[in-house]
Amino acid sequence: MGRTMVEASVTGENGTRRFEFLVDTGSTFVGLPLEDIEALGLPKIPGGVHRLMTALGITENETYAGSVRIGDDRAPATVVITPLPLIGYEALENLRMKVNPVTQQLEKAPEDEIMPPYAL
Repeated sequence: MGRTMVEASVTGENGTRRFEFLVDTGSTFVGLPLEDIEALGLPKIPGGVHRLMTALGITENETYAGSVRIGDDRAPATVVITPLPLIGYEALENLRMKVNPVTQQLEKAPEDEIMPPYAL
């Protein structure tokens, strides 16, 4: 599979910022550097420490609440600290978007398609 990038914005208590995200379908949450999380004023989710498997091993991460927008579509997002902007499958599913493996682009799932695709 290739590399898919997407421009999206994240909204927090201090406003909205646009980012170029790496689409990471192996990741659950939206990831942003801590400086951006703080600048956006994303609130910590109470009791929201998650143990996550990463390329560096298992880590414990605080989680933050935000909103992600791609085009005209907006969805709530759980945000974790990452070194670069990542968008994971939870936000993509909430936005009803999926990666086309041929074009390596995000596309909207048809209205009649069951989302996520494994929920049959």
